[in-house]
Amino acid sequence: MVVLGISVGFPTAGRGPVVTCVALEGWQGEPRMLEVCELRTAALEVIDQVEDLGRKLSSKLSALNPDAVVICIADVSPSGNRMAAPRHRLMVEGALGYVSRDHKVQQVVYRNGKEVGEALGLSKADALARGKALDSKRSGAAAAALTALPAASTDRNPS
Repeated sequence: MVVLGISVGFPTAGRGPVVTCVALEGWQGEPRMLEVCELRTAALEVIDQVEDLGRKLSSKLSALNPDAVVICIADVSPSGNRMAAPRHRLMVEGALGYVSRDHKVQQVVYRNGKEVGEALGLSKADALARGKALDSKRSGAAAAALTALPAASTDRNPS
């Protein structure tokens, strides 16, 4: 089973969004890293960024043909936030989910950090630590990918 974890961030103020992707296979206890990448866009307008990142993810999905995609979304802010970045992130995350569904990926899931932890039976911080152990630069995407892997090995062939 191949799974793809995705997270969206804005690592540099004033720059466009960066989509981080981590592809894993195996099971949660022994995940194997298949590929990591960052999708970036030079487009200036939000709608052009969304379209460009969607096309880039489409290409990546064609190459990987994953069974599941888990998009790690932002946790709910305890107070209102009128900044543009959270709305911008939501637009990108929505487009990435649509592109994944358009590629007929069997399972497309949105999970916030707390839900990623719950899916792994951990706290959000512990889930991110597991993701960081797989890829220190893409811990959110790695943790999200882990949630779609089977909890136990499906290999019934004893050694």
